[in-house]
Amino acid sequence: MPGPDRSPHRTPHRPARPLVRHERRARLILALVLALLVVFAGRLVQVQAVDAEAVAQQALADRMGMEQPLLAQRGRILDASGQVLAASVERRDVIADPQIAAEGYEREDADGEVVAEGLEGAVADLAGLLGRDPADVRAALTRGGGSRWSVVARDITPELWARVKALGVAGITSEPRFSRTYPGGDLAGNVLGYTGGDGDAGLGGVEAVMDDELAGTDGFQRVERGRMGQAIPMGESQRVEPVPGSDVRLTIDRDLQWTAQERAAAMREQAGAEWVSVVALEVGTGHVLALAESPTVDPNDFASADPAALGSRAVSDVFEPGSTSKVVTAAAALEEGVVEPLDQFEVPYTWEAANGQSFRDSHHHDLERLTFAGILGESSNTGTVRVGERLTREQRHDYMRRFGFGERTGIELPGETPGILAAADDWDGRQQYTVLFGQGVSVNALQAAEVYATIANDGVRVPPRLVEGTVDPDGTEHPADRPPGVRVVSPETAQQVSTMLEGVVADGTGDAAAIPGYRVAGKTGTAEAPDDRGGYTGYTSSFIGYAPADDPQVVVAVVVQRPTNGFYGGQVAAPVFKDVMSYALTARGDLPSSEPARLYPQTW
Repeated sequence: MPGPDRSPHRTPHRPARPLVRHERRARLILALVLALLVVFAGRLVQVQAVDAEAVAQQALADRMGMEQPLLAQRGRILDASGQVLAASVERRDVIADPQIAAEGYEREDADGEVVAEGLEGAVADLAGLLGRDPADVRAALTRGGGSRWSVVARDITPELWARVKALGVAGITSEPRFSRTYPGGDLAGNVLGYTGGDGDAGLGGVEAVMDDELAGTDGFQRVERGRMGQAIPMGESQRVEPVPGSDVRLTIDRDLQWTAQERAAAMREQAGAEWVSVVALEVGTGHVLALAESPTVDPNDFASADPAALGSRAVSDVFEPGSTSKVVTAAAALEEGVVEPLDQFEVPYTWEAANGQSFRDSHHHDLERLTFAGILGESSNTGTVRVGERLTREQRHDYMRRFGFGERTGIELPGETPGILAAADDWDGRQQYTVLFGQGVSVNALQAAEVYATIANDGVRVPPRLVEGTVDPDGTEHPADRPPGVRVVSPETAQQVSTMLEGVVADGTGDAAAIPGYRVAGKTGTAEAPDDRGGYTGYTSSFIGYAPADDPQVVVAVVVQRPTNGFYGGQVAAPVFKDVMSYALTARGDLPSSEPARLYPQTW
């Protein structure tokens, strides 16, 4: 038998080396897999056990949508009796998602027949309901650029939105908002002011001054949403309710305000004046019952108004008061004891003061024999200067300041001017006398009315106020703070001036202001009107008074700027006073005077 082949050329048998490498590689891979499994298991334990709550909260936060504001309803502005002058009403903006708008839209008639479908059907139905051009609606529904938000219509009523929603157009939603509305149109428009386009921020008048009280506090809501942004039914949600703003109650009497505005507008047209202001104050409280202007503004459309008409001229515009401020000179002279109502004077048409300055009356006359009451009744400049010379510069200035000249009243309106009252040391040789009859000093209409309210209130000055208080959403009322009154002159002096003012109406320049059955005290004013060039152009005509003079209740001031058809205060301002005061007395139920006036003789 042949033996094994031991040929020296044969290769000996060896183990397969590739198998060893495969085994090692398999063990290495297994080790890596096990290590990864350990890591994953550890991470899983960390996520599901150790950090479970934090991870869940982060996931929920990722699913929660952005905060959506819940707008607070702005508080109302009310008149003294609670009638609404300004309010916020709910409105809706119609929004489209152009990515899905009108998908699958169909509308059937009562017989089940499809009468509108697809994009064009949705466009036609939406345009018809919203009263918009179909081209504009189509553009909103097909807006490009990947946008998912497009405005279809703004500021529609909730009722109209309900009809739009009932169409069931895919991708159509709404966003709530509030719109500010003023039911009276231009009624008290210069007082109420206006808000921004969204009706949420006061930009003028009471709306601006009382913005913090009216605005309220917005809330918000967030809901859990899916990957495509859809709300998850029964998902988590967060909601903080908005807090409505407080109502603001004014001292304004709506009906008296309307009457004052109507008469101001009529006289402005009749007299061809630049503007007319009418102020009505309640004696004793300082409540502003009316603050009327012509021209005025409708806050519902303030954007188209003349910028010069925005705001209240009664507090922001100054004028030289003229003879209406002679009551300050009269009160100062009586209070200082330098004159009595029946003191006798020879009053010429022209008069030369001690320093050589010459003055004249508004109309030519022969030498007149007048009492001091007659000087006021006839509104004599020369007679007023003769009496005023008995007061020092400091006394003249001091009484003007006491009556409120040169300082703001503090009325709750923006833009109030303090007027212009130069220091006594700054008066030149002429101005020291012209201030005695209302030239060389400037006031606003509210300041001028406050002077007469002080006399009517037995010499106590009470700052005028427009805001009576606020009312919280729960009905809690907060009366406004009332600054204390300040005595300016004694009751005796106030009564003497009041009797002299009755003579102005009964037997002087103010007879057009007389009201049958009532004793009326007041004063005319006709002053040259300063212009922008440093000179004078035209006149400021005015009448200010109160009634019943025996028991004063209401002060009315009428200012007519640069009338061109008549210019004396007794011609153009006194008739407006009569109409507004007559209405005020009747509406308030103020009884007629029980006794006739006991007037001072005006001549001797």
